[in-house]
Amino acid sequence: MPAGPDGLAVKLLWSLLVAAAVIAVVMISNAALNRAIEKRRRKNAEAGPVESNLFFSLGVLIRAVISYGGIFAAAVIILEIFQVKVISPADLKNMGLTALKVIGLVVAARLAANFGRLAVAQIFARKELKEGLIEDRRAQTLESLLKNGVTYLTYFVAGLMILQVFNVNTSAILASAGILGLAVGFGAQNLVRDVISGFFILFEDQFTVGDYVEAGGVVGVVEEVGLRTCKIRKWTGQLHVIPNGEITKVTNYSRGHMMALAVVGIAYEEDVDRAMEVLRRECEAAHREIPAIVEVPVVQGVVALDDSAVKIRTVAMTVPGEQWAVERELLRRFKNALDREGIEIPYPRRVIQYREEYGRGEKSEKAKSEREKGTCLNGEGAR
Repeated sequence: MPAGPDGLAVKLLWSLLVAAAVIAVVMISNAALNRAIEKRRRKNAEAGPVESNLFFSLGVLIRAVISYGGIFAAAVIILEIFQVKVISPADLKNMGLTALKVIGLVVAARLAANFGRLAVAQIFARKELKEGLIEDRRAQTLESLLKNGVTYLTYFVAGLMILQVFNVNTSAILASAGILGLAVGFGAQNLVRDVISGFFILFEDQFTVGDYVEAGGVVGVVEEVGLRTCKIRKWTGQLHVIPNGEITKVTNYSRGHMMALAVVGIAYEEDVDRAMEVLRRECEAAHREIPAIVEVPVVQGVVALDDSAVKIRTVAMTVPGEQWAVERELLRRFKNALDREGIEIPYPRRVIQYREEYGRGEKSEKAKSEREKGTCLNGEGAR
């Protein structure tokens, strides 16, 4: 190209033409790509949000490659037009390849992170999870935790790969991170144990808010379940905050049907079969009148022969959490029914009997003389 002002003007003109051409190519390519992706997404709209968003993420990756590749190509051509020899063609080529690798890794990491987050969201959006397998609050906690874990892990791996592109020794970084993690683990092992235990409590659905449980030596209603602690309120009002690492065994009284146990005693003189028939009739009435009872209570029969009573046991299947109320109501009904039928429910008592051999005055004089005689004898013994 000619030198001088005219030559500079020509170079600027060619540079503008190159830039305009590159911009036009990038815009046309992106527009065509957008139309193709939108058409594909509409065609596969029934495939689910994961597949639809996968096409969107792929479109972002391709658009980024086209845009950055076009900018790099325009820069190379413009430098050639101005005959700039800042770096050699080989170095320029290596820099371009390195830049493209870095851009590709960044975009790929973003694509992988988005895909992982979408996959987690799709898993927790399944119909059976919404219907009660995982409750909303617990599902949100797990979903957020898993999404963050996928994102951090993806970008950490991408960062290591980018460092390798620049010939940085990543093995030393990994070793240092391992030593640092080990030191942090030793220093905060209780915290790590609580968090890991909390994750598995949530993931395995051992208990949730509203359940009546026995955990960590405390019996009560669960008010909050977190990654580090859970809060259980006893029926007397005390709120216990328990670290998840201390929960080694959980007894959940709110999962599945529960059994109410009612044991009543009758006197040995009463007819056991008649008493059991009275209890059966009362059980049928209780099943009709108490919604918490799932099935007709079963009078199992005699379970013990105590010192003063024959014990008869009755069991009733109830909805979760109502077994104690049903047990109290059954005992009340049994007491009233046995009283109506005249069946005695024994209780500890002492009967004292004595015989009157003398009249009231003679008895008093005889008792007085016997006491005086006893006192005299005791006095003589002492001497």
